[in-house]
Amino acid sequence: MTCAESPTSAAEGVLQRLMSQLARQFDLALVARPDNKDYFRIAGTRGHIRVEAATQPTLLYGVNWYLKYVAHLQVSTNGVQLGSPGLILAAPKTAIEKPALYRWRYALNENVDGYSAPYWDAKRWQREIDILAFSGTNAVLIERGMDLVLYQTFRDAGYSDEAIRNWIVQPAHQNWQLMGNMCCFEAPISMELLEKRSRSAQQLIATLRRLGITPVLPGYYGIVPADFACLHSGAHVITQGDWNGFTRPGWLDPRDPNFDKLAESFYRHQHALYGDSAIYDMEIFQEGGASGDVPVPEAAKQVQLALRRAHPDALWMLLGWQQNPTQELLSSLDTSHVLIAEIEQGRIPREDRDREFRGAVWLYGGLWEFGGRTTMGAPLYDYAVRLPEMAKRAGSRIVGTAIFTEGLDTNPVAFDLYTEMAWHTDSVNLSEWTDEYAVRRYGADDSHARRAWQILLKTAYGYRADGNMQHGERDASQDSVFNSQPSLTATRAATWSPDVLRYNPDEFAPALTELLQVAPALRSGETYRYDLVDVARQTMANEGRRLLPLIKQAYDSKDKAAFARLSQEWLLDMELQDKLLQTSPFFLLGRWLSFVPPWASSPAELDRLNYDARSILTTWGDRKASEYGLHEYGNRDWAGLTSDYYMPRWRMYFGSLADSLATGEAPKSIDWYDFGDHWNHSQKSYTAVPQGDPYAAALAIAHALHLAPNQ
Repeated sequence: MTCAESPTSAAEGVLQRLMSQLARQFDLALVARPDNKDYFRIAGTRGHIRVEAATQPTLLYGVNWYLKYVAHLQVSTNGVQLGSPGLILAAPKTAIEKPALYRWRYALNENVDGYSAPYWDAKRWQREIDILAFSGTNAVLIERGMDLVLYQTFRDAGYSDEAIRNWIVQPAHQNWQLMGNMCCFEAPISMELLEKRSRSAQQLIATLRRLGITPVLPGYYGIVPADFACLHSGAHVITQGDWNGFTRPGWLDPRDPNFDKLAESFYRHQHALYGDSAIYDMEIFQEGGASGDVPVPEAAKQVQLALRRAHPDALWMLLGWQQNPTQELLSSLDTSHVLIAEIEQGRIPREDRDREFRGAVWLYGGLWEFGGRTTMGAPLYDYAVRLPEMAKRAGSRIVGTAIFTEGLDTNPVAFDLYTEMAWHTDSVNLSEWTDEYAVRRYGADDSHARRAWQILLKTAYGYRADGNMQHGERDASQDSVFNSQPSLTATRAATWSPDVLRYNPDEFAPALTELLQVAPALRSGETYRYDLVDVARQTMANEGRRLLPLIKQAYDSKDKAAFARLSQEWLLDMELQDKLLQTSPFFLLGRWLSFVPPWASSPAELDRLNYDARSILTTWGDRKASEYGLHEYGNRDWAGLTSDYYMPRWRMYFGSLADSLATGEAPKSIDWYDFGDHWNHSQKSYTAVPQGDPYAAALAIAHALHLAPNQ
């Protein structure tokens, strides 16, 4: 005889995995309120903290709130600070009760499955789900496994096994296929990989459901192989042209009789593999696309009807991004079954979304990072002040929040604040909140830590939406010119990254000096070690923006000695940065690549998957796509990537310029795509285990930049 599983057993499992030394001191209970509204309540006695809530994600956030505001501890995306061994938790002075303000607390940008999670194993995914659940998340997008749904759908439609496996792309690029941006890259995908990914997706979805988290799934809106009309004579397929150098899949007119057959097949196979959801994610014209001679309102209506035939009560999730969703697209929809993730509030202060979304409910998105890049920065004001102010307006249609960063586990302070704002009716004083954050982040009220974080708040985290569209993706911070394709005029690495800083780097730099003076007793904590590496890394990245114009000036003036000295300083700075990055598990190329081999079923497949995982960081795609502008979109400050990819490029480039100064001839041109493609096919392995002392490495950078504290 087996005992029935406790209603809170999944939540208890999260506590065991995240904070095993404290988990036994929490008594979790699911208790519904008479009004059926969600909430959490914290009470109890010393060493016996009782948390009640209506749902498991809210229950877990109640524990999180207790850690933050009673115990001054922290579980974060980048490290934990849980006090000393044997800690007995104090009782709250009075019971704490907070209502859940929003129906949805959603997580994951579609691109996470490319820039962070394409090859994660079950253990790594479990960690992410635990962190999301502990942060109160109750809806999570799962794209893994949809490749098998596409495979089965188009096999039903008459495609051969070989033809459809040559159409489906490899994991790190696959989400762009689901969004209708590309096909056929590094084909074919193997049947073994499709099946492995499907089994993994089933496990992830089951884990979410046990926690009371809604798995959000992709829906079907009409993507087809370009030759669909050859197999189905007369089918009305609209050619979609290119996306950043890649040929898009075709788009089948949703009024075409073949559309309903494909949609029925897609949802049937998806249901058989993964069950149902309350939310389906679809973007018909993501970043472009063409409707051709198809009336957009009629097309959108047919897409929604197909979804509702399969899932009558489901919401269609659309993105509030660039020009989407257009008024034309929304005009024919039943907006009572539409949910819009508005993800531009950190760039453009859009104040009239309730009207623009024609009655659809919407999520106030948090998007502070693109491409998985490692830059520090986020528009905290837009989350701490503008979100609650907009949500309090009479008739507001905001029903939740949406973590929409393109990569995960950077900027833990932004994640902490943003997820907390789902529980604040009123604006938060950022200066006071940041002081409290520093205490729980490191485990004590340290004056140097507080000063460091106030500096960071006023600089990297001090920008806000201003509507300026002239300087790239300004809802995120600038990336590092160390990572750019070498040029003396480089102002960014990724084509669409911001080309200017939103703060004075001289005002940012003292944060490193302050962090290095945090009390020695606090320096062994993993949260401190992460922040020290991150701040030292960002300080050095900012130094590149000061140094590069000086190198250009020396070259332009033909000052050989100055050029040699400054270019050598640049390379030594990059070497110091790589040594710093080696000390943290969060900044290792080897960690990224370590997830790849178990997915391969043959040496040839391992080569393809290795290329897939590497190229997304560098050239991104083939020559056409790379040179179109995608190269370096996924750049990041990682050990291994810095030493073996970025540094050799700059060394080659400076060498060509030095030769030019010596001979008077034009510098030799360098084929950067060829260099990147060669690296992408490399078999060199990298350690997934940090090496060295973060404090010593950060101090070395501080000395090099004249920022070391007086000893």
